[in-house]
Amino acid sequence: MAVDTGMASLLMLLTAVDEGLGACFFGIMPEHLQPFRAEFGIPGTYDPIGGITVGYRADDLPPQGARVGERRRARAEVVHRGHWGRHA
Repeated sequence: MAVDTGMASLLMLLTAVDEGLGACFFGIMPEHLQPFRAEFGIPGTYDPIGGITVGYRADDLPPQGARVGERRRARAEVVHRGHWGRHA
C-alpha cells in the first residue's frame, strides 16, 4: 500500500510540473495530524502521512523556463519492449 501511495504521489507531482505548476509533497507531523484532519474533513479511519500542495508560480518571480522538456530523454531511450535494449 505504501508503494502505491508513493507512486501515486510521484505521478501527481510530475503531472503538475508538466502542466507548468509547482508542487511539493510534505509530511504531516503527529502533533499536526488533528488540525489537518479537521481542516480537510479527513475521517478518523484514515491515517494521512502527507499532503501535496499545487499552485501557480508567484507573479513577482521570473517565468520558469521550458527546460523540463529539454532535460527529458526521448521515449526510445527509456522504454524497453520485453527485453532490456529492445525499443521496438
